[in-house]
Amino acid sequence: MQTENPDITVQIVVISTMLLLFLGGCIIYFLLYYQRKRFRHAAEMKDLKDSIDKMLMQSKLEIQEQTLDHIAKEIHSNILQIASYLNVNLQSLEQQTKGEVLKEVMETRSYHHQLMAELKALNISFNTDVIMKMGLEDALEKELGRIKKLKHHLEIKKGSDHFRLPPEKEIVIFRLCQEVFNNTMKHAKAKSLAVTLRYHAQGLELTITDDGTGFDIQAIDNISGSSSGLLNMRKRTKFLGGNFDIISAVDEGTTVKIRIPKESLNQTTSIS
Repeated sequence: MQTENPDITVQIVVISTMLLLFLGGCIIYFLLYYQRKRFRHAAEMKDLKDSIDKMLMQSKLEIQEQTLDHIAKEIHSNILQIASYLNVNLQSLEQQTKGEVLKEVMETRSYHHQLMAELKALNISFNTDVIMKMGLEDALEKELGRIKKLKHHLEIKKGSDHFRLPPEKEIVIFRLCQEVFNNTMKHAKAKSLAVTLRYHAQGLELTITDDGTGFDIQAIDNISGSSSGLLNMRKRTKFLGGNFDIISAVDEGTTVKIRIPKESLNQTTSIS
């Protein structure tokens, strides 16, 4: 019986092993190549989605500012003018009446003065150009002054790193604060509202705290994924390149913290 040559057997084993290793290497290479391609595609899709989200948010902010500007102009041109005519008529009535009717007219004039003050403050609050010119700090102080139903205080902490933000950034932050203030007035039943604005080398920190009823954040987030108001504020902060955090619990008040790094503040963001 003829036996196989050991050398041929070894060669067959070596060649087979090399072929298997080569095929295995090819399979691993194509798997890694496909995986890298998939990851790259996923990253490109994420960048595209982020870019689209940013464009949509910018368009939304531009539309909002245009709408508020239009309302401010309407208040200034029409409503305040009508209110002025009303004051003239009330003055005339005051001169022509006596007794109880006079008291009612004087009381109505008092309400009218309050109305005029509110309309003027509201006009400033809605006017984008005025807010940008005033700056974030003065605008926040004016807005808190407008909120007369709450006892509030404004704490501005400035250091050696104090800086002005680009106006378009300040207006977005101001609108964010307005939304927080409105939520506090509508839902929190708070007796005090504190706003702390800090500037430092790393960027800007804004903290808004109230002593209201508070709420269960997790329960709110679980409704349709997230509360539309909270989601909107988070998106606006992300648009600025910052972080939005909210700390709250039932009967323990609410604290909102907005942090924006300095490198994000220096980036151009157009909303006009």
